Amino acid sequence: MLYSLIRPLLFTLAPETAHDLTLSVARLSPALGRLSGTETSSRLSLNVGSNTWKSPIGLAAGLDKNAEALAFFALQGFGSLECGTITLRPQLGNAKPRMFRYPQEQSLRNAMGFPNEGLLHIAPRLEAFERTLPVGANIGKNKESTPEESIEELSIMMATLEDDVDYFAINVSSPNTPGLRALQEKSYLTELFTELKSVSKKDLFLKIAPDLDDSKVIELTQLAASHKLTGLIATNTTIMPERGIGGVSGVLLRERARKIRKLILDQQTPLELIGVGGMTNFQDIKDFWMDGGKAVQLYTAYVYQGPELLKNLNREMLNILDQNKLKDLTGFFALDLKDRQKILS
Repeated sequence: MLYSLIRPLLFTLAPETAHDLTLSVARLSPALGRLSGTETSSRLSLNVGSNTWKSPIGLAAGLDKNAEALAFFALQGFGSLECGTITLRPQLGNAKPRMFRYPQEQSLRNAMGFPNEGLLHIAPRLEAFERTLPVGANIGKNKESTPEESIEELSIMMATLEDDVDYFAINVSSPNTPGLRALQEKSYLTELFTELKSVSKKDLFLKIAPDLDDSKVIELTQLAASHKLTGLIATNTTIMPERGIGGVSGVLLRERARKIRKLILDQQTPLELIGVGGMTNFQDIKDFWMDGGKAVQLYTAYVYQGPELLKNLNREMLNILDQNKLKDLTGFFALDLKDRQKILS
């Protein structure tokens, strides 16, 4: 209710200005997270990799790039939090304006370019944060770094943050860093995974783009499985040249992202798949569950709908459990996929 009153004012501001203002308030007044948030029932907790999420609804990377408002978001009702993208050195990102709204389509376009304060500024915040839910670090290379240098950069970041986060997500799929998506190649990723698996024992995810052809998606899925990554995060934002430079998220991404996720799930590997991109309501989550998925992340829908979205999703998930006399979501996901599909249909 509170956000519905504030949002019209925020939307009179430029998108990045509104984003920065909201983060400043969240950082300075984390208790507001509880006031506007929702309690998460223990019935909704479930295992994702080696971590127990408080619910299957996580906060996606991008909203809290510098890990400055984790205390606020932890009280909103998310099941996990992902900060970043973090780079080794501070990075200004691309020229402004670099964030754009499409309100009628509940979508955003961003051409941010990994603006963040860098590892040395962000690491102390992660170390000081008392985790009550899993926290992941989304990490990427600095703009000017070569592929060879990027492997060392990512290795240093993982070693530094090893004790202060619960999982890592490797971002080689943003469309806003020149040449980054070219790193979604087998030779580079093979070298990268080998190095990173030797550095950290934490869960490791690869975040992929929605603009890959089917054969590339299958190749990356098999590669991640062969290197025993924890899983994939699908998908990042999509390129829509007719809308302008940058990557598009929200409803405009929905169908493309779902197609990629279903293709990954159809490979039936041991990989976890975190679904992100176009997740706007409970029907989108149900569709992901129908395809065989489990945990998701939100960003754009949360920008448009606020904390009320989490309250509605939590209520819908509990209704599913109650209507089918299920104790918890762990029990639901223990069912055969066909039985889950019957429940959801």
